[in-house]
Amino acid sequence: MKNGIRIFLSLFVLVTAVSCKKDKGIINVEWQNESLSLTSEICAKYRECADKEWKSIPENLKKFTEGRLDETQCQKRFRESNAYKLIGADALAIQTTYKECHKQILQFSCKDLKEGKIETVPTCVAFQKIQNGN
Repeated sequence: MKNGIRIFLSLFVLVTAVSCKKDKGIINVEWQNESLSLTSEICAKYRECADKEWKSIPENLKKFTEGRLDETQCQKRFRESNAYKLIGADALAIQTTYKECHKQILQFSCKDLKEGKIETVPTCVAFQKIQNGN
């Protein structure tokens, strides 16, 4: 009988811990609106760059690329992110990191973005880690 209770309590604690692990994040409407605006600007920058290179994109990837860069889809994907939900680091650190990375992305030329120079920006690398949950 005692083993049954222990097993039940152990399973209860385990299930509770796992369900709590799925962090829902922090609801901050002001940040959510601001971050969606920043995301919209980043998506527009990438769309602008893609428009210039559209002829070089293989036909089978055009629809996929177009869908990813569509503002509605871009924002929809961001709404599911750690940054939007303020998960994975201090909320202020997430906001600051995203704003700094956003600023750098907008300053890059399309050539810089194509060459992957975003990977050399410490705030963008840090932001990517937040997004990946690292």
